[in-house]
Amino acid sequence: MMTPGLREKMGKAAVDIALQTGYVGAGTVEFMVDDTDNSYYFLEVNTRLQVEHPVTELVTGVDLVKQQIAIAEGRKLQLKQSDIELNGHAIECRICAEDPQQNFMPSTGVLKNYRIPAGPGVRVDSGVVIFSDVPIYYDPLIAKLIVWGKDRDEAINRTKRALEEYRVSGLKTTIGFCRAVMDNKNFVAGKLSTRFLTEEYPDNQYTPLSDAFVRQAALAVALDKFIRERKIALGRTSQTSAGSGWVNYYRRGGLRRFGGSR
Repeated sequence: MMTPGLREKMGKAAVDIALQTGYVGAGTVEFMVDDTDNSYYFLEVNTRLQVEHPVTELVTGVDLVKQQIAIAEGRKLQLKQSDIELNGHAIECRICAEDPQQNFMPSTGVLKNYRIPAGPGVRVDSGVVIFSDVPIYYDPLIAKLIVWGKDRDEAINRTKRALEEYRVSGLKTTIGFCRAVMDNKNFVAGKLSTRFLTEEYPDNQYTPLSDAFVRQAALAVALDKFIRERKIALGRTSQTSAGSGWVNYYRRGGLRRFGGSR
């Protein structure tokens, strides 16, 4: 896990790069970190807002898009580095029209159902609505789910709940993949690398099969079987039988009101 001291060193390095190059505007400096000795290596500068910029916004409370527009209009940045404080932990899941089981091949079609999650700490940046057409011509990203928590554990648990609240049909998405990753013990522990997927999921199977999930599935099957059998049994009741308990109850009530016997 990256230490606060390492974050400060990389932050200073990022500022030095911007100053030395005369860079102005929003941008992201990326590094690779070796967790064996906390050494880090410069990777690249993205001269734009990152797809993951909502993570920064949730943990700092700073609207980066607003700041970017203000700078583009010629106004000075109103914030100092000392004004920025980190609060809590945030996770972003890219909800893409892709099939994880087929090596994340693009999935096209019409969103027949599309309901996004909500709740404490949950933010969804979405570019589609129900019945939107997802073609082959553009990036498969259909939404970003960003979740905040007071610490990593709370952020992960809230992300699990939010992913389970999604209702999407009509095409394949990465929702199930993201849900499986949230249960991965190495992800939870923050033990990540560029080889994470190939090492943790060599067979491209990302279906979360926790004990609770299996129990819920078994209960659902048993309940469905009971309802079907009950409907069949009721359907075979003859017209001359005594009928249901509700019918008999109200018949007796009617007799009592008219002075009949019990």
